Amino acid sequence: MKKILLLLVCAAAAFSVSAAPQKVDFDKLPNNSQEFIQKNFPREKVKNVEMDREASWDKYTVYFNSGNQISFEGGSGDWSRIIMKNGPVPATVIPVKIKTFAGGKYPGMNIVMLETTADGYKAGLADGTFLYFDKDGNYTKATK
Repeated sequence: MKKILLLLVCAAAAFSVSAAPQKVDFDKLPNNSQEFIQKNFPREKVKNVEMDREASWDKYTVYFNSGNQISFEGGSGDWSRIIMKNGPVPATVIPVKIKTFAGGKYPGMNIVMLETTADGYKAGLADGTFLYFDKDGNYTKATK
């Protein structure tokens, strides 16, 4: 019985270690992820990059010295979440319909978080409001 318990504890510990994010070099990111950063965040300095294995896919998160961060899907290399601690999400990243809606309905309020969801997009404003959009960028709801 003690051997089985010890085996279970060791297996759980091994699984938790392997599931923890691992630091990787910037050049391990998919090429389109690297290009996305170079194009949209040219002044940012990369602090570190972590790879996290979630279920059967990898996720990369890039942390900048400024505190800003971007997550990418490992397979496609497409961005999945942008969190800005300093400044707004770059306008070059925000879909036009989302930018137009947020600017008209919430003038002067920066988008500081942008995330892709199963249904479309979630945008976080500086005042804590979250705006939801479908895959075509059409507004669906807001929460605070």
